[in-house]
Amino acid sequence: MRRETLMARAPKTFQVTIRNSGQTIACATDRTILQAAIAAGVDYPYACATGNCATCISRLEDGKVSLLPHADAALGKAQLKSGLTLACRARPRSDVTVNLAGAGGR
Repeated sequence: MRRETLMARAPKTFQVTIRNSGQTIACATDRTILQAAIAAGVDYPYACATGNCATCISRLEDGKVSLLPHADAALGKAQLKSGLTLACRARPRSDVTVNLAGAGGR
């Protein structure tokens, strides 16, 4: 009898540069930018971490992210088109650069 062990594939990791703080952190594709920032010790502003309050709103200056579900009141279509994103709902799809735009990041 042949046994095969399935190994879980490690998620791809991208670099996230937080321009306001001058820090660059690693962020796996299965984590949000906020989760990676907190794990790296970055003082990233947030409150709900569920896409409802917009405290972690950030400007996506470079790169691509995919957004998990969020409240339209926290980030509307016009804001998305203007380059804003929510760090608590954004998962990197490439190396990205963000600028804190919410509370404490102006």
